[in-house]
Amino acid sequence: MQDLELFHKEHGKLIQEKYPDTFDPKWLLMESGWGYFHLSALDNQPWKEMHQEAEALADKFYSHREDSYGKGWKSLTLHGLNDDTQSLGQYGERDKVLSELDWTWVADKCPTTKKFLTDVWPAEFFNRVRFMLLEPGGYILPHQDRPDEEKRLSICNISLNNPQDCQFVFKDKGIVPFKDEGSAFLVDISNPHSVWNRSDKPRIHMIIHFELGRRTRDMFYTLRQSFYTNRSRLNEGLE
Repeated sequence: MQDLELFHKEHGKLIQEKYPDTFDPKWLLMESGWGYFHLSALDNQPWKEMHQEAEALADKFYSHREDSYGKGWKSLTLHGLNDDTQSLGQYGERDKVLSELDWTWVADKCPTTKKFLTDVWPAEFFNRVRFMLLEPGGYILPHQDRPDEEKRLSICNISLNNPQDCQFVFKDKGIVPFKDEGSAFLVDISNPHSVWNRSDKPRIHMIIHFELGRRTRDMFYTLRQSFYTNRSRLNEGLE
């Protein structure tokens, strides 16, 4: 707990990155060094309905990383090998594992969520897609999921809700400003990060691991619209 408190005290502040004048997707994703990027082009999705679908399955979630760096952290898989799919590397040869991924029964119980993923999300292929629940008082200790040399914005983390006293914090990059009413961010999980839910409500997010496939253009437009919207909001003091 001491390490958790120290990490959040030292890094738990909002840091606004400076946006360049011109959008460059390669720079943004691979070279910016940003810890997160708000996909504001995806604002106004039915996050509330998606949260209700996930919340209705709360008793089906599996304990996640309780034996290492999580407390009160749970997961439920919408797309994977089964409804409790963990890191794919543990299941064998990557290409074979990827070919076996599919929608689970969870997706069938969550039609609004699945419709967002298949019709709106700007990528063709899904790897793991999971609901992640953090109980009141729960936490995820500081850790990094990729080595430093693999820095890139590549995983999507969507808040289906995010209570006021629950914070996701990156080392040196500060608080990710998730919205309680729902918001989508690309994140760089090579940066050490931690989450602490000091509220009295469960926090439910959705994590998307994906491959663009033939929808590179769709992602390009999503990134570009988000870039200029975010920059405009920052300039107007709205972000």
